[in-house]
Amino acid sequence: MRSLVLPEDIWQCVASFVPSDNIAALISVNRAWYNIVLDARYREIHWDKVDVFMTRTLVRLRTPSIAARVRRLHVRAWFIEYLINKESQESPSYVESSKRWVARHFRMPSTPPRVAPSASGKTSAARDIIESMTQAVRLMTQVTEYSFEWRDLSPTADTLRFLSAARSAFGVSLRKLTLHAQLDNFTSLLSTVDFDNLEELELSFDHDHGVSPHSAALLREAIAPFVNHFRRSIGSLLISSASKADLSPLLHELQEFPHLHKFVARFAFDAEHLSDPRGLVKILRLNAESLSSVEVGRTFAGTSDDTREPPSTWGAFSLVLQDSSAVLSNLEVLRIPALTTFDATLACIRRSGDTLTSLHLVDHFLRDDEVVALLQVFAHRPFDAGLQTLYVGLMNLTVETLDLLASRLPGLRDLNLVLAPTTVQDIVHRDSGPSMFCVTLGVHFYQDWPLQNIGIWEKRFIDTPISSREEKALMEHIARCVPSIQTFKGETKSVGVPCRYWDAS
Repeated sequence: MRSLVLPEDIWQCVASFVPSDNIAALISVNRAWYNIVLDARYREIHWDKVDVFMTRTLVRLRTPSIAARVRRLHVRAWFIEYLINKESQESPSYVESSKRWVARHFRMPSTPPRVAPSASGKTSAARDIIESMTQAVRLMTQVTEYSFEWRDLSPTADTLRFLSAARSAFGVSLRKLTLHAQLDNFTSLLSTVDFDNLEELELSFDHDHGVSPHSAALLREAIAPFVNHFRRSIGSLLISSASKADLSPLLHELQEFPHLHKFVARFAFDAEHLSDPRGLVKILRLNAESLSSVEVGRTFAGTSDDTREPPSTWGAFSLVLQDSSAVLSNLEVLRIPALTTFDATLACIRRSGDTLTSLHLVDHFLRDDEVVALLQVFAHRPFDAGLQTLYVGLMNLTVETLDLLASRLPGLRDLNLVLAPTTVQDIVHRDSGPSMFCVTLGVHFYQDWPLQNIGIWEKRFIDTPISSREEKALMEHIARCVPSIQTFKGETKSVGVPCRYWDAS
């Protein structure tokens, strides 16, 4: 029977209602389904380990019609370095067996491109793999998102040839670029990633073994100009560092980005890794009018001398941030650790009290009076959706707290609470009588609160779906009183063993 003749966009709409596990079985229905299945299969490619799946995918990606379907390419190149090192340590028989395995799975053509021999006069399995990756990348002319994790990979001629092939193929289509590398490797890396229409840029400086004497010059004279080159087109910028270098020279050299709406900064705020945080505040000030989303994170980075703790610069950052009245104003999304005082934190949040829809306040457990003060910032917004996502720490969780959240944040969809140590255990009381919280909440019902997700963590400000037994029991308890809740920590809620202290009886 002939399939119904419909425009391909109609079939795309139909496919959106088909479970992803069932789509592949429909590849032979018609040409529209053929394209839908192949687009789904090759839209996003991850090269992070050598296995049968990767090698089969590489073979198919050397077909232009297949390679052109790739939209997102993620490369974690550490596995190439691993193969090279392993081959150098193994016997010749291991290297030959590896080459036979690669040849068998890659089905290399009878007249492969010439590859320069290694120092020993022979090609290696690792070089065969990266050569095949290079061939595939040359055909990927529609990639819009590209991430490359360099790690400890040496800047050899083969790796640079691969990166140059990516630059040529993605030059027009690429919109998002993500680079992970040690600081010293960025010079080689940046020479191969000059794209014309970049809208999102993410730079992560990986952990290194020591501070180079040239790191400040590299940041100021190479990396800063590279970032500034895209200032007219960039709408989203992320800079993260686990390096031992001081990132201050880079931040001070960055210019204004007229269309920047999202900025993410993750650093170790101490004298060795961010000696002068005023550069970070400068970026926030220069782009205050365009920014709608800001995330500032505190990370850990090893010091050059592990026997001492470098002085913190978070206090200096807090002070400058508090004094810069235009910074953090009119935001929709704010993720930030608490400043040195709660009053300073609250003053900064008030700058976006009319516009915030998502607030993540970490590294501080709010007292009851601080909860009241924080929610008061949004109390004047009863006629709009108001705050829709809230992530905060609490010293105490009471029924009165939930009542306050429901009344002051009537449009809240996503609530995430990090509770102080022992709070969850005190509330649940699995091994003793019912807690007052369980008894009191058992007769409450938040019928009109549109909350869809609840997350409970005990003493850890880490956004992970993993839950302890007590955390899950508490989330289930709250969900019984809020019928709109569909997920726990972003995962579809499952019915667990009921808490035997839910009911007053």
